Amino acid sequence: MDSLIKKYNDFMSYLGLVCLVGFIISVLIQVISRTFLPKTPSWTEELARYLFIYMVAFGSSVAVHKKEFVAVDLVIDFLPNVIRKLIELIINIVLMIFVVFVFLKSVLGFAILEYRMVSTAMQVPMQYIYFSMIILFGLLILSFGLEILYQLKEILSNKGEKK
Repeated sequence: MDSLIKKYNDFMSYLGLVCLVGFIISVLIQVISRTFLPKTPSWTEELARYLFIYMVAFGSSVAVHKKEFVAVDLVIDFLPNVIRKLIELIINIVLMIFVVFVFLKSVLGFAILEYRMVSTAMQVPMQYIYFSMIILFGLLILSFGLEILYQLKEILSNKGEKK
């Protein structure tokens, strides 16, 4: 299970890194063209925005496993280890239920548009941009599912050791 989560995190980190490099290149092109060229390309700002959106989509799934999301854990730190792990498991289950609800009730209906909209500068169909929400919530569902399985395995293996 650990190797699967590590490979998954490495792959998502790699995709996020590709988006980050593209984001940086796009912003550099914009800055250099504003400074040295008479006319700046309008597509660089749009591309940077879209790459940033996809970078967040890939990076959020890694944040679940590394526990990088903001949390208030002052009270939890004083609890015994078993109770703390159970509370973290319950929180992850509730978050997964919320993500599934948002995914089914709003993202699927909004992200799959039937009519053709295109971005202003790049003329890219907006379905590709809105698809980032499906990726984001789909990866969050997968990440929370893996994290819940990992936590259950950890809790069950600790209970077996104490008996």
